[in-house]
Amino acid sequence: MLRKSVSLLFGTMCVCALTMGQDKSPARFGKVSPEDFKTTRYELDTSAGAAIIADIGSSAFESGNEWFIQVFKHYKRVHILKKSGYDEANVSIYLYMDGNDEERVSNLKAVTYNLENGKVVETKLESKAVFTDKLDKHNIVKKFTLPAVKEGSIIEYSYTINSEFPYRLRPWAFQDASFPVLWSEYEISLPEYYEYIFLSQGYNPFHIKDSENSRQTFNFRMSSPGAYGGASQRTEAVSVTPGITRHRWVVKDVAPLKEENFVTTLGNHINYIEFQLSALRFPNSPVRPVMSTWPKMTEDLLKDEQYGGQLGKNNNFLSDKVEELTKGTTNLKEKAVNIYNWVRDNFTCTDYSAFYAEQTLKTTFTKKSGSVAEVNLLLVAMLRHAGLDATPVLLSSRSHGKVYPLYPIRSKFNYTIVNLKIDEQEYNMDATRPFLGFGKLHTSSYNGHARKINEAATAMSFEADSLKEQSVTGIFLAGNDKGKLTGHFQQQATYFESYELRSKVKEKGEEAYFKEVAKGFLSDIDLKNGKLDQLQDYTKPVVIDYDFTLNESDEGGMIYLNPMFSQALKANPFKSAERKYPVEMPYVPDVNYTLSMQLPEGYTVEDMPKSTIVNYNDGEGVFQYIIGKQDNMLQLRCRVKLGRAQYAPEEYEHLRSFFDMIVKKQAEQIVIRKKS
Repeated sequence: MLRKSVSLLFGTMCVCALTMGQDKSPARFGKVSPEDFKTTRYELDTSAGAAIIADIGSSAFESGNEWFIQVFKHYKRVHILKKSGYDEANVSIYLYMDGNDEERVSNLKAVTYNLENGKVVETKLESKAVFTDKLDKHNIVKKFTLPAVKEGSIIEYSYTINSEFPYRLRPWAFQDASFPVLWSEYEISLPEYYEYIFLSQGYNPFHIKDSENSRQTFNFRMSSPGAYGGASQRTEAVSVTPGITRHRWVVKDVAPLKEENFVTTLGNHINYIEFQLSALRFPNSPVRPVMSTWPKMTEDLLKDEQYGGQLGKNNNFLSDKVEELTKGTTNLKEKAVNIYNWVRDNFTCTDYSAFYAEQTLKTTFTKKSGSVAEVNLLLVAMLRHAGLDATPVLLSSRSHGKVYPLYPIRSKFNYTIVNLKIDEQEYNMDATRPFLGFGKLHTSSYNGHARKINEAATAMSFEADSLKEQSVTGIFLAGNDKGKLTGHFQQQATYFESYELRSKVKEKGEEAYFKEVAKGFLSDIDLKNGKLDQLQDYTKPVVIDYDFTLNESDEGGMIYLNPMFSQALKANPFKSAERKYPVEMPYVPDVNYTLSMQLPEGYTVEDMPKSTIVNYNDGEGVFQYIIGKQDNMLQLRCRVKLGRAQYAPEEYEHLRSFFDMIVKKQAEQIVIRKKS
């Protein structure tokens, strides 16, 4: 049985050795022979555009000027097989900076190898081909592209990063989303002074997982205190010999974790390990916790000028607009709706992944634009200005990854929404999405654990399993006086289908939308009288309504129809034979369809599908396909209903088989024969 492995270990704990750790990758920098080019495809993924031969990293602490520095080393070799693997030749090295302190790259080497006339020809990267971009005040990236890359090339590169930030231990991915990995290895050596929590995930077992303890001496030159505690020009030599714990992990022969339908982000499931500093244990000093608690994190955020600090001010620049929006009503919910609608309809979101507010509330208000944090913090401020109980809520969007409920790690969050409490009723909202109604959130917000930014750091949870979404579709079909089948279509879409529909209509218009609908019908139709009800009421699902005429030809007195028409599931969304990570639907679906068909005069039913009812997982879900004929009326009722949005990997085969059966059944046809 495949289960996701999530380990929470302390960095100073000695993990029991599973192997002596003498197993090494055969790849060595510069050691490339003609034999290495013979493999043209790898069995882990025979269609892959590249194969990662070796990906090896290490992090260790060394003596710096006055204290430890962290030294990270990285070596990678890739065999480029097809043009689709060329992107592996584009390398980015991300570095952190804070003030005058900056991580620095050294010993950068990069070479491309090609086999020409039986000989290995190497092309080295020139130093002038390395570019540096500043991303923001704390992050820079060095980029380069290996030269002379073509199908069949082998590339390799290595570099060292010296970091003045020993707290920022680099994470490691043992698996790739696109290409197979033959050998991935990471090793860290930690002085006993630094205690880390290890957070690991993935479904592939470690080929090697071991650790060992030792001691190492570090020498520093530190400033000596001057007279009266002042600074001194003198330095003195200091030596320390802490215990060192070395950890080593190796994953071998790993297929790519390719993205499939119904996944939040592969980042939740790829083989990966990261580290969070939890405490400092310096000699002759009490243990100093580094990792915050939830209440401490929210307390800090409430004071932070780039988050909650602005909410505690008067913000009098909001007075005129808030008064205008709430004038003439004493109903608290009506006030809130007016304010929410105004912000939603008048502000543009420039970044849907932002923890902090980089600009002030007043700037956001004036510019009418800002990140998700800036716009929704402004909404909180306006609601509070109207005397309402509004609170920001931090969460992680589905594409950003999961939050660890036990640990307040800021980097795990990227999204702010708003919680509003009126008379014991709570509403959650997001003013950055142009078609969301009051009290609604986008599906991307339903990603589990969240926290209110209040003194209690109140925990919240937004689970896709809690979203029950129903669609109802009805078609009436009958023959007209010209011998053609004409029909009426009506559908109440799910709320989230309605959100996408509104966006599409806004972009292309209703006429273009209905042209697309006609093309999606399984039969050739003429569509007219198209109408979209409740299009402008964002709190309700849209109702789609139109008339149509079928242009089906009478082939030798027979008419062949798929009675599901455009509502048939045309392909199984679960294509892979097996899946190692969960199925994560955005909501729990309940899809209902009915057809009432009055047979054209002079026709009878020659053949039609049989009725069937199939329960999924002892009634947790159901597929109903009930069809019958009485006199000249044919009736079909079809329903696909599931009980959950989330399914574990071991449930995948059963779920895939369930949808296979649905696709096959919904593809069956009705045959109508002209009476002789």
